[in-house]
Amino acid sequence: MEFHGALVASPGMGHAVPVLELGKRLLSHHGFDRVTVFLVTDDVSRSKSLIGKTLMEKEEEDTKFVIRFIQLDVSGQDLTGSLLTKLAEMMRKAIPQIRSAVMDLELKPSVFVVDLLGTEALVVAKELEITKKHVLVTTSAWFLAFTVYMASLDKETLYKHLSINRALLIPGCTPVKFDRVQDPSNYVRELTETQRIGLEVVTADGVFVNTCHSLEPVTISSFLDQENLGRVMRGVPVYPVGPLVRPAEPDLKHEMLDWLDLQPKESVVYVSFGSGGALTAEQTMELASGLEMTGFRFAWVVRPPAEDDPSASMFDKATNQTEPLDFLPYGFLDRTKDIGLVVKTWAPQEEILAHEATGGFVSHCGWNSVLESIVNGVPMIAWPLYSEQKMNAWLVSEELKIAARVDVGNGVVKKEEIVEVVKKVMDEEEGKEMRKNVKELKKKTAEEAVKNLSTPQAAYFNHN
Repeated sequence: MEFHGALVASPGMGHAVPVLELGKRLLSHHGFDRVTVFLVTDDVSRSKSLIGKTLMEKEEEDTKFVIRFIQLDVSGQDLTGSLLTKLAEMMRKAIPQIRSAVMDLELKPSVFVVDLLGTEALVVAKELEITKKHVLVTTSAWFLAFTVYMASLDKETLYKHLSINRALLIPGCTPVKFDRVQDPSNYVRELTETQRIGLEVVTADGVFVNTCHSLEPVTISSFLDQENLGRVMRGVPVYPVGPLVRPAEPDLKHEMLDWLDLQPKESVVYVSFGSGGALTAEQTMELASGLEMTGFRFAWVVRPPAEDDPSASMFDKATNQTEPLDFLPYGFLDRTKDIGLVVKTWAPQEEILAHEATGGFVSHCGWNSVLESIVNGVPMIAWPLYSEQKMNAWLVSEELKIAARVDVGNGVVKKEEIVEVVKKVMDEEEGKEMRKNVKELKKKTAEEAVKNLSTPQAAYFNHN
């Protein structure tokens, strides 16, 4: 019998990358004969460019690893809500196309995997009588814990909890106040979708999580304990399989990499807010002024600003504005030309973080970015914008001690605070400790990644 995995990723590189990496791993190390990855997107050409030339070329050459795009028309969709609700609605609309695409496969899948925002598509596996159905959580185990535990509570209890901001007492997890990990005003709107996802997760045969024990030991242990989160999961096994990150391409050419080649070791602050993040015009000005005032070398990926939606770049709502460099302070590029490089829209993040000149990372704390920073041993400046990023920022700053966190509570982060946190990470004793911690985590996560590769197929899928 041939083992064929069908994997589905919801829109956004934060979902596509770990799903693709899991697919590659199933094929290379876990005994699968074929893997087909379906990427749901509203823009196929943009998705192809973000995935990367090397992976697309591999897909064209390898008949055992196939990438298919499911194009969605979002022209009539309300894109003003929270990111979670927007993506959940897109995946809901995609189910008929997912069903048709899976039915059209030459070889029927024996395993069906969806990411956390696509749990409604688990019905496809049931309808088509696919043997095993799994969920891949592309973010942290803490977020999975949060999701399934919230689903176990009634709405009245939840709303009361939100109103008094009591510490979240999730079984087996470190207590943390709600406003330290989520925006309560946004979460109320997301509550219905979050509870639905939490209920659907526990209908799967297993759950993969893009994390590892060295990053979240307490939470992972709780999932293995039937007195704690194991009970909430109703017996569904949880497998930490991370870090699932795209490996750097050593021969990749890009102007930012050429510039980094000329800089001293660990001297550059890399600034990027992910493929979907956007700052306001005022915040862009403050960030530019702050970077200039620090005097440190910097490499910054600048995008057009968005005033109302920090996730605007994910749906290209920010790209119809003026040239992004027009939003920088007058004379900024000339004044900083000896210490900084600014590029528009995109840069090869994995390769930049792997470069020896990179010494710090100003990040929105998307989980992919967190993992990429850790596997390359780069301390962070945590600047969460939306979704679960506040949770991730709390984890890297408070639990792992590998990041300094900016205070985004008052709206605009002022240039003086930017100077303070950059200096803390790049030049002060606290930053040296963060650097030491993240280099230790780099070593530990590499060891766990090797161990994960040796896990037999039956341990995950129980095929006999």
